[in-house]
Amino acid sequence: MHTFIKNRRKSGARAGAYTLVELLISVSIFAMLAVICVSVLVNSLASARRLYAQVFLYSEAQNLMDHLAREVERSALDYEAYYLRYGNRSPESDWNATGYGLYGQSFYHPGTGNTTVGGPYSTITGYGILCSDGLSTYPDGCPTETPIDEYKDTNTGTHPFTGIEDFLGFSTEPSSMNAFCEPGGAIADCSSLKTAVVEELLLINRAGTERMAFIQELSDSGDEEYQISRLEFTGIDDDSDGIVESWTPDPSGFMPLTPPSLTIERFHVFVSPVEDPYRAFAEVDMQVQPQVTVVFNATLGNSFFTRLLGQTPRITLQRTFSTGVYGEVKSYE
Repeated sequence: MHTFIKNRRKSGARAGAYTLVELLISVSIFAMLAVICVSVLVNSLASARRLYAQVFLYSEAQNLMDHLAREVERSALDYEAYYLRYGNRSPESDWNATGYGLYGQSFYHPGTGNTTVGGPYSTITGYGILCSDGLSTYPDGCPTETPIDEYKDTNTGTHPFTGIEDFLGFSTEPSSMNAFCEPGGAIADCSSLKTAVVEELLLINRAGTERMAFIQELSDSGDEEYQISRLEFTGIDDDSDGIVESWTPDPSGFMPLTPPSLTIERFHVFVSPVEDPYRAFAEVDMQVQPQVTVVFNATLGNSFFTRLLGQTPRITLQRTFSTGVYGEVKSYE
């Protein structure tokens, strides 16, 4: 009897214990499950961070695009400024262009009764004064009231004006020039230019008294990051004729529109048509209303996101807007 009980105790002890091999297998399985759980957790957190960064980037970029849309939809394209910076043979290098109004003058036949030379076509002889500076001689030197005679300007609705003589490579055909191209410039055939691709969005208000320039520039972060900035100009009517002749930029300079967490890697503006349709009303195939297509690449410029994610998301936004001013913005009569 004693021996039977002893054997039963030994058998029960063996049944309730684990061998070393069993313990190693159990620990290995637990470790594998722990690694899998931790990996899933880490990947989930990383995916959540990336998703948050993408949503944040998209939201901030859309806010920037919405702001540009509002500015365009309540303004007009500043063809005068584009003409000076891109189309004119001697483009202005500064933002406070001193030749403002030259584009508007190019649509007016100056008359043949005055041999005094002036205006953007200053090498032509036999034409009247074009009031190139828009100061003391305007409007008395270039009246537009009827009746029109040989001494007075006539709006021809074409650029160059109807009746111009061929000179220095300038053609008499309206398709030979536009607000972004004139013969002798970077583009050999101006008639091939249907849409202008520039890196500046230049707008003007309905009254022609305020201008706005939007450009891509280096930010102040010191990290080689770029932003879209805005500069405002106030118009000055030098001769009290109701038309602005010169501009004063905001003394604060360009102000950033891009939030600090965003950097703009590329900024392009597609302008169509390349001629102001409210001035070039006599040119063929003229689009009724100007529009711009804005394209920019944006990424998160904050180094915190780079350290957190290892790589930053990028997004390309493109949107087309029509301007909200229906009519000519006067810069010359």
